[in-house]
Amino acid sequence: MKSMGLLYHRQRGGNVEQLRYIVFNKKRDYEAGYRREIQITDQGLALKEGAQEKGVFISRLLDSGEEGNQWHRAVIQSEGYGDDSIRFYFYCSDETETVLDGRIYLWEELIRSNEIDLEKKHQAMEPYLAHIAQNPQDILLYHARGRYLWMEVQLFCQAGFLPQIHHMKIYAGTRSFLSYLPMIYQSGGREEFLGRFLGLFETVYQDLDEKIMNSARQLDPLAAQPEFLYWLAKWVGISNAHLWQEDRLRLLLEGIVKKNMVRGTREYMEHMIGTFTGERPYFLEYCEIEQYRGNERAYQSLKQSYAYGPYEVSVFVREQAVPSLREQYALKRMIEDIKPAHIRMHLIILRPGIYLGQNVYAGVNSVLTAYEQAKLKGVAAIPSMVGMAGTKAEEEKKDEKFEELSI
Repeated sequence: MKSMGLLYHRQRGGNVEQLRYIVFNKKRDYEAGYRREIQITDQGLALKEGAQEKGVFISRLLDSGEEGNQWHRAVIQSEGYGDDSIRFYFYCSDETETVLDGRIYLWEELIRSNEIDLEKKHQAMEPYLAHIAQNPQDILLYHARGRYLWMEVQLFCQAGFLPQIHHMKIYAGTRSFLSYLPMIYQSGGREEFLGRFLGLFETVYQDLDEKIMNSARQLDPLAAQPEFLYWLAKWVGISNAHLWQEDRLRLLLEGIVKKNMVRGTREYMEHMIGTFTGERPYFLEYCEIEQYRGNERAYQSLKQSYAYGPYEVSVFVREQAVPSLREQYALKRMIEDIKPAHIRMHLIILRPGIYLGQNVYAGVNSVLTAYEQAKLKGVAAIPSMVGMAGTKAEEEKKDEKFEELSI
């Protein structure tokens, strides 16, 4: 998305209206400005940890392309802690340069310079101040008139909490509702109050129009808002979508239409379980056990260890992929939803390490774990050699400390 562009065209009475906007949603949008005690994150702007004073960000010049332009509104998504944690200053001018201490500076040069003191910058910008707002979410820029607009954002630490700015959208202008009224309402001083009053309704109508124009995005799993993901999941037959992590649900929905063509097959179940866990699962079916019928010892061992029968399937998933009981329960419920009605599926969680009584698979969970004491009937304990060596080392350290204190 470009920083400046046409959001949409609206046809009304044969006239085409252009709604212009400027967005701050990428790192390079913030890198073009001035920063002090401010860091740029993947989410936007944030006050640096350990900052001794307020953090300050001054944006680059935003160009509306029109002299005397009446700026419309600013929409800010932020994470503040009280009205005193975030403060905005909006400046506006028709000129690209200014005079400071008898020298002519371009605004871009003055804003980005690290050699000019911040107080000097404030001295030069103060005559062009249009609005001041504390922790604004949606503000109408009534007094911001001029081709160029720039912002100063001040962030203050509140009880250890660091405020953040996630997203900013500045509307350069729009066709006011006032222009649709008779001329008597647009003259004689009435236009200022009435224009500000109608501006409240313009913002509601504008937001509604944007949602309608962008509604097609909600059908894209990678761009849809979280609440729409569950709606899309129901469309393709995925129940209990709330059990899925958001990023994995988006990945699943992206290609689910093609996978539904093989719904009920092993390929489909491998895809669903693999997407849920983030790694490929292992399946053991009846036919794979039957091939060992010629080896009686191996055959009997497999029959006792795994689900056995023409309508039973064992599914193996590493514990690292579903570490919590909640995730394991969610996976079990998901398997029950996707399996064919006549098939019984048994979920087996493979713990990492080699344990007595547990099957071990080379390259899957065949790893050595820390030695533990072996207990016989809960009474007698056989300490491990590693444990004894560790205890002896700790005792030696204690003896050395005692000798140092004695000296």
